[in-house]
Order: sequence, then C-alpha cells, then structure tokens
Amino acid sequence: MKKKLSLKRLLLISLAVFFVGLLIASSVSRAGGQTEMRRLSVMTDRGVAISLEVYKPVAATKDNPAPAVMLIPGGNASVEYMSDAGMELARRGIVAVGIEPYTIGRSDVELDKDGLGSIEVTEYVYSLDFIDNTQIGYIGWSMGASRVNAAMYLPDPSGEMVTNAWGQQTPKQILREGVKGVMYVGAGGLLGSEYQINSALFEGQWDNLYRGDRREMNKNPQYVDPLKDYGVTDEFEFWKWYGDPQAGNGRIYYEGWTGHTIGLSSYQFVKAACDFYTTTFGLSNDFPILFLWKEFGTAIAFIAIIVALICFVLLLADLDFFKKDLVAKDRPVLEASPKKWAVILGLVLPALFGAATAAWAVPTGQGILNKWISADQIHGTNIQNVNGLVFWLVCLQLFGLLLWALMNFVVLKTDKGALKAHVTLPGTRKGPMFLKALLLSFVSLLGVYFVISLGEQIFSISPRFWKVQMNSLTPLRMEKFLTYFPLYLVPFLIANYLHTTSYYKKDKPGRSTLMFWLANGLPPMLFLVYAYGKIALFHDTPITSLGMSRANGSLVDAAIMMIPVGIVASVLYRKTKNFYVPAVFNSMFFTWMAVATDLIFIGK
Repeated sequence: MKKKLSLKRLLLISLAVFFVGLLIASSVSRAGGQTEMRRLSVMTDRGVAISLEVYKPVAATKDNPAPAVMLIPGGNASVEYMSDAGMELARRGIVAVGIEPYTIGRSDVELDKDGLGSIEVTEYVYSLDFIDNTQIGYIGWSMGASRVNAAMYLPDPSGEMVTNAWGQQTPKQILREGVKGVMYVGAGGLLGSEYQINSALFEGQWDNLYRGDRREMNKNPQYVDPLKDYGVTDEFEFWKWYGDPQAGNGRIYYEGWTGHTIGLSSYQFVKAACDFYTTTFGLSNDFPILFLWKEFGTAIAFIAIIVALICFVLLLADLDFFKKDLVAKDRPVLEASPKKWAVILGLVLPALFGAATAAWAVPTGQGILNKWISADQIHGTNIQNVNGLVFWLVCLQLFGLLLWALMNFVVLKTDKGALKAHVTLPGTRKGPMFLKALLLSFVSLLGVYFVISLGEQIFSISPRFWKVQMNSLTPLRMEKFLTYFPLYLVPFLIANYLHTTSYYKKDKPGRSTLMFWLANGLPPMLFLVYAYGKIALFHDTPITSLGMSRANGSLVDAAIMMIPVGIVASVLYRKTKNFYVPAVFNSMFFTWMAVATDLIFIGK
C-alpha cells in the first residue's frame, strides 16, 4: 500500500513540476507581459494550412508597426526549435514569426520544392498591419537557408536571364522589396556586395556541415571571397562588421562553440541573432539574454512528464484488471550472467555494430521504405528519418539476436528450457495479455498526451529536450502512428527479450536499470562519440555524405529517446516479469516521438 501511495505522490509531484516548467518557459517567453506568444495555423492561398509560432511585442500595433523577422528551420525541425531567437528578438521590439514548413510538424503536407510554405508566409507577414513591411528580415537554419532564398527573391520584371553555377540559363532574381537583412545558420553564406542588405552567417565550431579545418575557418577562401569588396584579402575576424550596416551593406560572420543540431539553442547564436537584427533595424540591444530559462523550463517539463508517464503506467499495471494477465507472479526468470566479460561483450559489440552501420542503414532504410507509398504519395511509410531509424533498429536487433544465440547456445550453454519459458510466459493468457498490454500502453500514453495538450493550451508551448519534442499529432500523423507502430514493435520485441534475459538482476534494481539503458542507448551514443570525437580531435567531420548526415540527425534523436526507453523497460519488467509489456509500451512511445514532427516525404 505504501508503494502505491508513493507512486501516486510521485505522479502528482511530477505533474506539478511539469506545469511549473511550462510556466517558467512561458513567463520568460512573454517577457513579463511585454510580448505576446501564439501558435497559429494559417490557411495559405493554396488552401493548405501552415503552422506558425509568433512572438509579437505588445507595442507593435497598426499605429506603431514593428520590423519583422521570419525564422525558418531546416531538415525535420519543428517551429519550436526557432523559439529561442524568436523570443529574444521580440523582447527587442521585433515581430518574430517562426515557420513550420509544409510536411513538418503540424503543417499540412504539400509538395512545394520552392520554399515549403516560406513564400506564402512571407506574403501573409507583409499583409499584417502591425508589421513595418519596409523592415523585413529572415533567419534560415540548415535547409531553411534554401527556403529563405525561395521567399526572399523574386524574378526580375525585366525578364533578363542569367547563367547559374551549373551553366543553366535561369531568370535573374531580385530581392523582395522591404528585405533589410538575412542571416544563415550552419548553411548558405554571405550575399555578394551587389545586394544592398545586411548579410550574416553563423557557423558553429562543431557544425557537421562545415568542411575543412575548424581552427582556420576565418581563412577559408569560400568565406573570405565574399569580403574581398570590403578590403579583406586573407582572413577575417568573427563578430566584426564589414561595410556599413547602418547604410544597409554590412557583412558579418558569427562563430560559436556549438554544433549543427543544437546550434539554435546556443547562447552564441541567440546573441548573434540579436546583434545582427538590432543593428540592421537600428534598435536597442540593451537587454539581458534570458532564453536559457525557457530551455530550462521546457527541459524540466519534458523530464517531469517522463517521470509521470512511468508512474502512471506502473499504477495502471497494479490494477487487478491488468495485473491478472500481465503480471507473472513468483515466476523464476533468467538473470544476467555472472561472467562479466559476457555482459560487457553483449553491450559493446552491438553498440559497435550499430555505430558502424548507421551511415549505411539509415539512408538505405529511407530508400526502401520511401517506396512503400500509396498513389497519392501522402499515405504510407514515408517519414524520412523514421524510415531510416526503424530500419537501423531492425538491423541492430538482428545482429543482437545472432550474438545472443551464439553466447547462450554455444558459449554459456544456457538452459534452453528457461529461454523457452521466457517466451511462453506460463500463467498468463496470451490473447488477453497482448490486448491488455496494448490497452495499458495506450491509456498511459493517452493520459500523458492529454496533460501535454492541456499544458500547451494554457501556455502555448510544448515540452522538449533539445530537438526531441512531445508534439501534438495532426490527423495525418495519427494515421502515421498506426502505420509505424507495428514496424517499431518488431525490433522492440527482440530487444526486450534479449535485454531481459541478459541484464536483469533481481536484487540490484539500480544496476538492472543502468544495464537496460546502456543496452538501448550505447549504439546511438557510440555513433555520436565517433562523429563528434573526430571533430574534437582532428578538427574535421566524418559527416560529409548524405548518409552520415541523415544518420547523425536520426541518432541524436534516438540517443535522447533511449533514456526513458531503458528506464521503462527495466521498471516494467521488474514489476511484471513479462518482457512483452515494456516492448509494446516502448514501441508505442517511440513511435509517437518519431512521427510527431519529422518531414513527411512525398517527392520521387
């Protein structure tokens, strides 16, 4: 009874911490009432809805219009990922409009290779009466740089044709009237001197898109050449303006000790964005940078809701309705081998295999599963990163299964009867067990989903931990959830069987949890150690191919998500002695996290 009360108390505390975290994040974002923050869904001229996050200074009105900056993410990043710079710009008197491009997050799916909605949002922003449409700027991160270019330029009315970098004849482009500045982050470059607007590039020391020795970034000809018209010949200084920013022809490079994936949440980037646009628009920058408190609030909300989720599912498992078919009472189960070398091999070899094969498996999985699309190219298994990640997981678990068979049947000579009993679960009814495992997982996740949706309705903000966001699902993404759940269930069933027969210790719950987490988390972490270790030691990146880039993005997400997955696998198995329950729950949780935001691929 005490244990149940303790779980209930912990559940209530974690829910309270969740709302406190969102309250902190929301209060900081609103700057004590000086800024309004809203999530919008705007219907564009195409009849397609696009999701926006708007930070608007209260002082911006029809009679006192304010400058505006559109913040466009790249890859699979949601609009929330642009929020840090957005809130700080708004505190300095700038309307910040974060864009969730078509096919990402809550925006509708639309095949628009030009800008994925950035052009339509630009037209929308120009139409707002509280916007000074002679003072417009853009920030484009990663692939968002090309989305910025699609919106920022217009065909020259003269119809003049020019030769592009590939020798093709294309219409000459001119800047959209009213654009005063553009800032690229991790991609793109400075504009040529023929464009009379301020231009900036932010480059992280750990950014995996940079090619070359990071110690001499300021001597890279690719970076130096755009500054030759400003008197720069061999090298330049970061954080130094060239040209005359007040006259609108300034050029500047910013540098930070950050990487590509988490660059937008770095202090140096947000500071650079504030410096660039307050200078461009002639505004005061005499404000402290407070966005880290917002990150703190959303991070503790994320952690608290994970704790609440674990408490909730354990409380449900204690109910007689579920306990009858899910909990195997007093059942002897296999424990971790007393041979430490066997346990270490079981952890390290799959991790090495997962790290070594990620750059092949992730793009290969995308290529295979992208073809499994219905005629309208919207329905089917076509979420880019999810396809790569699930294929990688399947490959990883098949390797783990082969290694496990070798160790148990050949080396350790484990009792085959015990291994078989672990699968058959004597004392439970198989049909009701699977149905109730599904129901238990669904009800617990639905409860947490409701709390998250409620929190967002109150605070206009979602819990996230860096790039991993507990996002609400659109109807299409609900459909994707049902599509991908069985695909994730297969590798999680294998993984949970392997881990529960290899790492469980009856009298050492802390050690068991650690081992379960390492078994799940080591493969993506080892890949990231390799990728960023090379940057640290040799100042160059191995992420030079499309495959490595896709693997990097997928495994950053996986490394974070595997933390709760490992914990849940351990605590649920300890309670039920039934490896199917954590497998079903974790595959359902992982599917939600995977399909909530990532880009839905509809191109050929």
